[in-house]
Amino acid sequence: MDRVARIDAALKADPQGTNPGALSQRHCEAASLQTSPEARRFHLTHAWIFALVAGDEVATASLESALREAGGL
Repeated sequence: MDRVARIDAALKADPQGTNPGALSQRHCEAASLQTSPEARRFHLTHAWIFALVAGDEVATASLESALREAGGL
C-alpha cells in the first residue's frame, strides 16, 4: 500500500473521530502531500481541529502557525 492509500485508509478508519491525536497526525501527513494551497489548508484545518480536541497544545500552536502562513487564519 502506498503512502497516500495508507493515509486515506487511516482517515476513513475513524469516522467518529475517536482518536483525534492520530487523525491530526494523518491530516498533517496529507497536508504535506498536497500541491494546491486549498487542499493543504483543508488538511491543516482538520489537523488543527483534531489537535485541539486531543488537547495537544504543542501541535495546536504549530498548526495554527502553519495555517496562518497558508492564509487559513
